[in-house]
Amino acid sequence: MLDREKLLSKLVNLKPDYFGSTESEKNMMIDAWNQVSHDLKIVDILQSKKWSLLVPKWQGMLGQTNQICDQPHPYQVFAVDGSQIYYDKHQGPACFLINIGTVFFSYQIQKSSVQFFSEPIIMISSSTLKSMNNDFVNLQREQAELTIAVNQLKQIKYQDITIPLVAFFDGTLIFSQAEGLDDEKNQFFSKYVEQLNFLYEEKILHAGYISFPKSKELVNVLKLFITSFDEKKLDQSNFLDKFNDMDIVQLFLKPNQRTIIFESKSVISYLYPKDLKPYFCYLNVGPEVVRLEFPAWIAQNQDLVNQVSSIALDQAKKGQGYPVCLFEAHEQAVIKNYDRDFFYHMIQKMTQRHALIYQASLKSMKKLSVPV
Repeated sequence: MLDREKLLSKLVNLKPDYFGSTESEKNMMIDAWNQVSHDLKIVDILQSKKWSLLVPKWQGMLGQTNQICDQPHPYQVFAVDGSQIYYDKHQGPACFLINIGTVFFSYQIQKSSVQFFSEPIIMISSSTLKSMNNDFVNLQREQAELTIAVNQLKQIKYQDITIPLVAFFDGTLIFSQAEGLDDEKNQFFSKYVEQLNFLYEEKILHAGYISFPKSKELVNVLKLFITSFDEKKLDQSNFLDKFNDMDIVQLFLKPNQRTIIFESKSVISYLYPKDLKPYFCYLNVGPEVVRLEFPAWIAQNQDLVNQVSSIALDQAKKGQGYPVCLFEAHEQAVIKNYDRDFFYHMIQKMTQRHALIYQASLKSMKKLSVPV
């Protein structure tokens, strides 16, 4: 049981700056941004060499904004999400469960429709499945999300090719898990790129939607600027560690506006084919600033970026701040505690049906036997 009095006493003793930035630090950040945001030369300086900090590439002025118009009906939107039950060494056979949820909305002028879908995937340990750790399960989930999404989009695309269609993924399109590729990760990344390439060939608009982003590429631009682009002096900009890009973008981006388009320069981005290289922008949907990620073939067409942004914005408004399509996809995918209990109960039943012994640790049995 948590001792709340002891917890409170320890929270009180934490340094105040742990909970956020001071007013003076924020003012220094704002001052640096005001100098950088309209400096056309800074992008050339940043692209002149490689940096230890991750900084993006862009064209034009950092502070430029683009107004996003309302998206009229008709349009179509697809979303996918996934969840999982990780391998539990205290429960029965070595296996894990992935559940993929999707939703498809077709907004027509007179009548709209919706399709819900969920698909459970059970994976059992075998000689070909060498790893059961959480990272491996996450890779399997991401692959399943994209595979199921592509399979469904193949059918959806040709229902009515005259109506705009955008597919949204919950989270990033930058496959950062594959950094430091080994054979196993390389296989995942190859399949990931193969699926993205299908979306490119079929010209299906898609984007990763990141709510409450914690990225720091723009913060890193400020850190280099403050230190006069001398990385040996980076300790002078440590106060910026308390901020992220969202803090900066909120300074100038108004509701219904997006930033300019940035090219990601993350290590993994160099492994993407040219047309699939990841780009991103920030979009103010009203209650929050979000990050949209999309491939190069979309990023290089302002009309396509605005189309994706417009539908993302409309979905966020329909969902009172968060895209209703992604919320509903999450609801189809989510595995709740009673689902987890059902999963292991059914594994136990199947084990008994085959006259086998279901082995579970005393720890897990004790947890189940003690009333809450």
